[in-house]
Amino acid sequence: MSIDQRAQWLLDARFGLFIHWGLYSTLAGEWQGQRMDYIGEWIMSRFRIPGAEYSKLAAQFNPQGFNADEWVQLAKQAGMRYIVITAKHHEGFAMFHSKCDPYNIVDATPFGRDPIKELAEACARAGIKLGLYYSQDLDWHEPDGGYPRPGFPSNAGMSWGNDWDFPDYAAKHYARYFEKKVKPQVRELLTNYGPIGLIWFDTPVTISPEQSEELYRLVRELQPDCLVNTRIGNGLGDYGSMGDNQIPAGPVSGAWETPATLNDTWGYKYFDDNWKSAAATLGVLAGLAEKNVNYLLNIGPQPDGQFPPASVDILREIGAWIASGANGEAIHGTRESPYPYGFEWGWITQRAAAESQPAKLYLLFKHWPQGQFTLNGLRTHVRDISIHSGSEGEGPQSLVSYNQSIATEGDWLTIDLPARSPDALVPVVKLELDGDAVVDPRLIMQQGVIMLPASCGRVQAMSASAPEVDETGILTGWLDPLDWIEWDVVIPKSGYYSINAITSAVHHSRPWKGGHVVRTETGAFGVQARIGADVWDARPETRCYAQATTHCGDLYFEHAGEQKIAFKAIAIRPNDGVGLALVGLKLALSE
Repeated sequence: MSIDQRAQWLLDARFGLFIHWGLYSTLAGEWQGQRMDYIGEWIMSRFRIPGAEYSKLAAQFNPQGFNADEWVQLAKQAGMRYIVITAKHHEGFAMFHSKCDPYNIVDATPFGRDPIKELAEACARAGIKLGLYYSQDLDWHEPDGGYPRPGFPSNAGMSWGNDWDFPDYAAKHYARYFEKKVKPQVRELLTNYGPIGLIWFDTPVTISPEQSEELYRLVRELQPDCLVNTRIGNGLGDYGSMGDNQIPAGPVSGAWETPATLNDTWGYKYFDDNWKSAAATLGVLAGLAEKNVNYLLNIGPQPDGQFPPASVDILREIGAWIASGANGEAIHGTRESPYPYGFEWGWITQRAAAESQPAKLYLLFKHWPQGQFTLNGLRTHVRDISIHSGSEGEGPQSLVSYNQSIATEGDWLTIDLPARSPDALVPVVKLELDGDAVVDPRLIMQQGVIMLPASCGRVQAMSASAPEVDETGILTGWLDPLDWIEWDVVIPKSGYYSINAITSAVHHSRPWKGGHVVRTETGAFGVQARIGADVWDARPETRCYAQATTHCGDLYFEHAGEQKIAFKAIAIRPNDGVGLALVGLKLALSE
C-alpha cells in the first residue's frame, strides 16, 4: 500500500503502546471458577455470559489505581511514541463518557471518571500521540451488533456476535446499530478529546463497503489528520494492520504496523505470566523496524488500573536500552534494511542522509560475533564505525577499525569488534556512510549462510491455483505440484551445501501441518525430502504463527558463481486449504 504523507509521523515513531482495558479486566480471565483458555477480552463470548449478568461487572469497576500520567510516562520512557487504548471493545462497554449510551465508565461505574479524557490530557502534556481503538462491528451488548451469517467459521470455537442473548439472526439489523451507536460514538471520540493521532478499528466481519466508506468519511470530516487503519474494512485505511502477533517474513511496502502482546493475552488475565523478556521484545522491535513495520506492543491493565508489575519492569528495561548510546537512534525514524533478505546474526536499519548528517546503517546484533565480523555486499563507502561501550546511560562511543573492499568480484566490510558484547540486550554498531546505502541486491552469503526468502524468488505458476507471495512475504496458495519457485544465488565456492526449508502455519494459532514431499534442484543435481517438524522455530516472532525448519539434504554445486536453485513439490498435502506455505530456504556450506 502507498504511504499517506499524514502517516510519516507513524513510521518515524516505530514503537507504540497498545492498551486493552474494559469490564473484562475485572474478571481477570476467570468466570465462575473456570479459567479463560483464550485471550482475556473474549471471556464474555467464550463462556456465553448473558448480557444482563455481564453488565453487573460495571458496579464492581472502580480502578482507583489508574493514573494517566504514570501510564504515559512509562510508555515515553520505554521509547514509545504513541498510545492506543480500547475506547470500546467487543463487549460494547464504552471506556469514555458517551452521551449516546449510558453503558459507559462514567455513568455505569462507581469510578465515575473519564479515563480517555485524562489520558488525552496526559499525552498532550508529554508530547505523545493518542490513538483510540473502536470495535465498529462486533458489540455483544447490542441486539443488532455485527454477527456473520449462519455457518460462518467461528473464532477458536467462539461466536463472533452475541447469539446466546440474541439468537434470531433474521431479526438482527446491523444498520440500526451503525446509526444508533457507532457513528455517534465515533463522533464523540473525535470531537471531545482533542487531536487524535489515529483511530484503530477492528474486526470488520459484517460491515458493508458503503458503511466502511461512510465511517472513513466521518473520520476525515471530523479530524482530517487522524489516521485510520485497514481494519475499518473493505479495502480502506491509511495504513495497514498485520494480523494479531503477526511478524512478516520479509520487508513490506507502505505503512504497516504489527499489534502484538507482551504475554499471551490482550485483556488482563491474572495467571498469564508468559512474558516476553526485554531482550526478546527488543528483538521483535528491531526485526520489525528492519522490515519497515511498526511495533504496537500491548499490555492489559489490572482491574485496579495499574499495569502488571512484570510488564512495568520489562518496559523500564527496554527504556534503559532505548536511552543508551545509539540504540534509540537505530529504531526511531529509521527505515527498512537496504538488503532484500534477513540475517541470522541480527538486523539492519538505516537512516538517509539529512542536512549535515551523513547516511547511517545500524547493525543490531542478536548474536555478538566476539571478534571480527564481515558484512558482504555493501557498495557505499564507510566513513567510520562506532559502538556504545555500556548498557545504561549515555556513556562513550568508541570508534572501531575496519577494512572495506568495493570491487566487481565482491563487496565486503570487515569490522574488528571486541570479544565481549558491549550491551547485555541488543548491542548496536553504527556505520556512517558517504551516501545513502547501496548494496548488492543478489542473494549472497552472510556469516556462512545464504538466505533465500520466498519474497526474493520467482514463482513459476503453471496451475490454475496460481500461488503467490502474500504481503507478509510468505508463498501461499501452493496446492499443485505443477507450480514451483526458483532463485538466482551467488555460490562462493563449489561443494555440498546444506538445504533447510522454512515453512509456516500462515493462520493465527492454527496448528502447523507438514507431510509435503519436495525436491531442491540446481542444474543436473537434486535432493528430495519430506517436509516435517524437524526443528520448531521457538521464537517470540513465531509464537502465534508457527514456523518449522526442515533439513532437506545436501545439494552439490559444481562451481562457484551465480547459480539457479529451484524448489519443487512432488506431493502437497492440502492442510485445510493452506497447502505448502513457504517462508524460504536457507543454505549453508556443509562441513
